[in-house]
Amino acid sequence: MALRLRRGTNAERQLITPAQGELIYTTDTKALYIGDGTTAGGIVVQGAGGGATSLNDLSDVSVGSVTDGQVLTYSTAASQWQAQNGAGIALGAADGHTDISYGPDNTAVWGDFLLHDGNQFISQGFSNNTHTISVAGSDSAIMVNHATGELSGNLISGDVKGGNVVGGDMLNSNNDVFIDNSIKTANGLSIKADDGTVAYNSATKLFTGDLVGNMQGDIYSQNMTKVFDNLTGQWLGDIQGDLYAGDSTKAFSRDTSTFTGNFRGIFDGEMKGSVFADDSTLLLDGINGVLTAQVETDKVTAGNVVISQYQTNSIYLKTNAAKVFTISTEDNTGSIVLSRNSQVGGSADTGNNRTFSVYNDATTQGTTTIRTFHASDTGFGNTYGTLRARGTKASPTAVQSGDQLGAYSAGAWNGSAYKAAGGIRFLASATPEANRIPTNIELYNSASNGDQTVVLQIAQTDSTASFTGPVKLPVFADDAARNAAVTAPAAGMIVFNSTGTKFQGYTGAAWVDLN
Repeated sequence: MALRLRRGTNAERQLITPAQGELIYTTDTKALYIGDGTTAGGIVVQGAGGGATSLNDLSDVSVGSVTDGQVLTYSTAASQWQAQNGAGIALGAADGHTDISYGPDNTAVWGDFLLHDGNQFISQGFSNNTHTISVAGSDSAIMVNHATGELSGNLISGDVKGGNVVGGDMLNSNNDVFIDNSIKTANGLSIKADDGTVAYNSATKLFTGDLVGNMQGDIYSQNMTKVFDNLTGQWLGDIQGDLYAGDSTKAFSRDTSTFTGNFRGIFDGEMKGSVFADDSTLLLDGINGVLTAQVETDKVTAGNVVISQYQTNSIYLKTNAAKVFTISTEDNTGSIVLSRNSQVGGSADTGNNRTFSVYNDATTQGTTTIRTFHASDTGFGNTYGTLRARGTKASPTAVQSGDQLGAYSAGAWNGSAYKAAGGIRFLASATPEANRIPTNIELYNSASNGDQTVVLQIAQTDSTASFTGPVKLPVFADDAARNAAVTAPAAGMIVFNSTGTKFQGYTGAAWVDLN
């Protein structure tokens, strides 16, 4: 019957300590081991698939107790390989090797190699510059040229100290190209300063130190957005760190966020401090927060107010703003001065009704809310008027008889709303003529139902004054009261004298009874 031993892989064997005399067979290395009760994995059984574990296990080798520097030499007398001191087989002229020389002192040192000079092999060290050599690769291409001192080809692992590396790429121990000669690019390299701090981190793609000196070319951010345009000389992104001028003086401090020199160009971002022109004129007062220079631009926006030349040199509110535009002075007192012709609306404005309102909460007795001033050496003065047409402002047509040409009206608060009171108005009384518009003038009050009731009408045709109600003359008790009230009578005046119940008229020379 078959006998099967304990078995497993060589790795599994090393995890157990077999009992004394216990056999283990490794299925992957095909070796047999026996346990002694203490050795992990057991001890290999000689001649049982494990092979020899030392030179002495070979039948034709006898090394005894070996020491440093010994080599194996074959003894024909003993028919076996034996350990022998290297000095006993040293190469050299004394040993019959006439083509080998160890130099004047016949002494070799650590690192020496044999170099043939055309006549014999000479013990040569790299530190000795007597001889120079070139190194060729497997394709016979020169890698190290002793004549030019150039290194060609790829350099894998190790350090490069001193000299120039000309041509070829440089690779690390993983055969990754970290210096690409074809595109003159370093890949995955971080840069450290003299104090050991990382100045450039290849993993984060960030400079963490100061950049001093000249730089040419575009600069891109981590997401490949252009930060600096070399052609225009403009910064297009954010800058972190100190900035230095051409004379190495610090122009911007990262720690204090302060410019200490002159700034020229386009600035996008927050700025603190004053701004000066090329002639040192103050443009922006950073201490008092005041813009002292003239602003010349196509459009200025302050809050919801826009000043623009694209809408007929206008000042207007944004469309999303409240429909109130206020022009005032900072103090409660002061004046808004319009030094040129002004208008509400325009000839091309086809919107709703246009109104001009004046609000006043103070007592105005003895003052005039709306005033015009005029100074001239002629007899003409100010005129307050209205212009009326049919059609549109862009295409006006003639008015018709009965059209209201203008009016001045008064109203008052009745406790819940403002209501009409009275006024004076102008009505076209006939077809317009070449040089004038025939007009009636009406003085009116408001009836109890709010309708306008004409009190007095002055007709254009004959200047006749027509009253819609009785006319009441001034009443005096007697002649003395009349004369005291009318100190400078003029011809045509009419009064009523209670004494005698007489209507009296002045002829130009005296008062006479009319009835």
